[in-house]
Amino acid sequence: MMPLFLKGFRLDFDKICEVLEVDDADRYVRNIIYCIPREAYNRIGCGYGRNRKLILMIVMEDGYDPEELMKTPVDSSSDPTLADIAREVCTPGVWPCYDDIDNLETFWDNWDGPKIGEMTA
Repeated sequence: MMPLFLKGFRLDFDKICEVLEVDDADRYVRNIIYCIPREAYNRIGCGYGRNRKLILMIVMEDGYDPEELMKTPVDSSSDPTLADIAREVCTPGVWPCYDDIDNLETFWDNWDGPKIGEMTA
């Protein structure tokens, strides 16, 4: 059975470090999220990357059909602050929901679905 997939913006820790000119993005993530009005996004969630690491995401929508989610770009037009943050320190895409994967060890090894992950803006 397919897990739930999350479509939205991955908080890119490398971009955060570059933009803010810091060595560690961790201490800035909460403030970045708090800048975005709550009604501008669905929720904050965790995707699961091909590198088998968690992806902290600003989730805009979700669903069980990754192909359907990949058909349209991730939309940040709901709020200008979200649009600025998405452009500067995020990467748009679709990833499986970390909490909805039965076996993290083998998920990507057994993946035969559509190419998912980062999307071009």
